[in-house]
Amino acid sequence: MKIGAFGEVMLRLSPPEQLLLEQTDTLRMMFTGTGVNILANLSAFGLETSMLSAVPDNRLGHTALAHLRKLGLGTSAIKQYGNHIGSYFAEMGFGVRPTMVTYQNRIESSFCRMPSEDFELDQYLETIDLVHICGIALSLTDTTVLSALELAKKANQKGVKVCFDFNFRPSLNTQADKKSLMKARYQEILPYCDIVFGSPRDLTELLGMKEEQETQLIQNFLKTYGIEWFAGTKRSGSDDKRTQIGYLFTKEQAVSSNEWQVQILDRIGTGDAYAAGVLLGYAEKWDLQETVEFAITNAVLAHTTYGDVPMTTRSQVQQVMENPMIDILR
Repeated sequence: MKIGAFGEVMLRLSPPEQLLLEQTDTLRMMFTGTGVNILANLSAFGLETSMLSAVPDNRLGHTALAHLRKLGLGTSAIKQYGNHIGSYFAEMGFGVRPTMVTYQNRIESSFCRMPSEDFELDQYLETIDLVHICGIALSLTDTTVLSALELAKKANQKGVKVCFDFNFRPSLNTQADKKSLMKARYQEILPYCDIVFGSPRDLTELLGMKEEQETQLIQNFLKTYGIEWFAGTKRSGSDDKRTQIGYLFTKEQAVSSNEWQVQILDRIGTGDAYAAGVLLGYAEKWDLQETVEFAITNAVLAHTTYGDVPMTTRSQVQQVMENPMIDILR
């Protein structure tokens, strides 16, 4: 199965170690984004991938494309347009101090400003079997909203599977009257989706579904919109112990993973690692329990590496699943 993704390629700038911006004159640069993270991980797992996006037609854009190719992503559908790339600063947390993410003006980026027709959606869909669409696209500009909705509709018509990540960002939807608009956009795209990543809170607070027992809530959601899989993670913690589990629902089944204790070097992108694990299981037709166990182990591993992009391989994930207490490999 060849997997594609529609989303923004972003520039991440981070001080070294756990320094604050005020403490450094050095920044580490990497290119990331939900789609980039998921596809890079799937490429490391051996799947063929292809990104649909836009980057600037300048040195930044050329560098971004070179970086994505190094990660194994197909870049032939990435357009070069304009001269601005969305960016953010990530200051790594430590102890009780959380990681701080500060976005720059991303709505002026190439991805957000390129006309929808220039993405050539029909041609792109001829090259893939499944496409991941990041919900952030529904919160950015009229162009990204139109492109995401059209891509989902066309994919559904062509028999290409659609994976959608709620990824709802309150920080991008601060206007008082925005909630009803966002609800309408999510309700418009969901009937075209086959796999959805989200949380029960997305269903009740964003979509306005009736609060009820979790399994009933999620399975009602799946039946309402004709969706195959709904997946996500739950975090919990007390004192210095943080844990995480994964869950995966169909209309008839509900499975959860083993609980893992999480140690955090860099949390950004760990949800994308979980999504990549679920998509691998879906692509290779694993059973639900095998899929959710692999996905959560992949996410736990992703917490231990620096950067948004999960750098895990199948063998690394399987080694941790089988022998989680080994702390050195020779």
